[in-house]
Amino acid sequence: MMKTLRARFIISHVLPILIIVPLAGIALIYLLESQVLLSDLSDDLTERASIIAEAVSDQPELLQDPDLAGSYIARIQLDIEGEVLFLGSQGTLLATSDPLRRPEIGQLPSIEGIEDAVSGSPFVLVHYSWSSPNGIALIPVSDVNQQLIGVVGVTEKLDAAASQFGDLRRFIGISILAALILGVGLAFFLARRLERPLKSVTISVREIAEGHRVEPIEEKGPVEIQELIRSVNTLAADLRSLEDTRRRLLANIVHELGRPLGAIRSAIHTLRQVAIEDPATRDELLKGIEDEVIRLQPLLDDLAQLHGQVTGTVKLYRQSIELSDWLPPLIIPWRAAALDKGLQWEAEISKDIPAVSIDPDRISQVIGNLLSNAIKYTQGGSVLFSASSTSGETRISVSDTGPGIALGEQEQVFEPFYRSQGPRRFPQGLGLGLTIARDLVEAHGGELAISSEIGKGSIFTIILPQSTD
Repeated sequence: MMKTLRARFIISHVLPILIIVPLAGIALIYLLESQVLLSDLSDDLTERASIIAEAVSDQPELLQDPDLAGSYIARIQLDIEGEVLFLGSQGTLLATSDPLRRPEIGQLPSIEGIEDAVSGSPFVLVHYSWSSPNGIALIPVSDVNQQLIGVVGVTEKLDAAASQFGDLRRFIGISILAALILGVGLAFFLARRLERPLKSVTISVREIAEGHRVEPIEEKGPVEIQELIRSVNTLAADLRSLEDTRRRLLANIVHELGRPLGAIRSAIHTLRQVAIEDPATRDELLKGIEDEVIRLQPLLDDLAQLHGQVTGTVKLYRQSIELSDWLPPLIIPWRAAALDKGLQWEAEISKDIPAVSIDPDRISQVIGNLLSNAIKYTQGGSVLFSASSTSGETRISVSDTGPGIALGEQEQVFEPFYRSQGPRRFPQGLGLGLTIARDLVEAHGGELAISSEIGKGSIFTIILPQSTD
């Protein structure tokens, strides 16, 4: 039973009630009965004994002659409940209404408080017990000269008085039982409410572990449970994203490798069948095969680069680079590519850029990716390359007048294998170039930012801190 969280939760709620409520009820009954009985019965016994003592004080011979004392007690017993006893001035028993105590006549009876009464002090005592409470009152009797002549006592078993609390006991008992039932019911209800979201989380985690796709769980319950559900939902979303990424990767690889491999296979088939004796055709086909293989190499490089970054094997080999001297020769091939496509080319490289500590091969890869995209997706417009330093940062920007990127896609273009839903940009390739570029820039402690507007082009900016050691 204790193996489930629900059982433990119920027990943790009910156990204090099972202990505290009964104890509180018992204590309440004891306090009410003992305090009320002690007060009322003490006063009642004292009053009875005082009345008898006052009557006896006018007849002192009653406390001197046992026969007279016995006769007197026999007469008043009809009006007095309990035991009535007369004691001499030394505390010996003269007479009693209790037949069981009569053998003690002439002796000092075993009654608590005799010493106090014989010394002249009234004594009243109520013994409270759960089953049979009882009380005793001893009142000294003095003559006209204030000399002690004896003691009058009244004792009583208080069963009748205690029985008056039967209804109270039953009421408190029923209240305790109702509290226990209510506590158990409330604990069960709360345990069920706590168990329900935890069970949903458990089922979702099990399905995730088994490789199933799970839908988001409704966030409800205590704050801690909501945080747990939120974490599981995040995990499930991440796994769905990874699964979608894996599927896109496979689809992209099949797409990107299928076309060149198909062309290569066709060329090889032609070479085997008809083109062996025609050197011109053979060279043309071999050149086509070589071109297709060359086109495949960047795809393999991107995959290798991504794998290295995921596994943490990419290392930076930093050098202190003067960008003002390093950048101009780096962008010369891209200038030629832009001009060959009929684009306007501009380059603005500040002469006072402080030296930065970078891995030149990695940063050149980033710059090459940005320039390649700008030239590829710009038709009849211009490409601007700029580099400057301001406010402790070095900025390298590539601007184009291409189709631009929608605001909703500007962060998505940095996701692995992302391909634009529209016809404007990034329709081809594995979608790894910008992902790798941003990762490399961030590895240098920098940032790769984007600013773009549909129909007006895009600006990609590499922001590097000037102190990157």
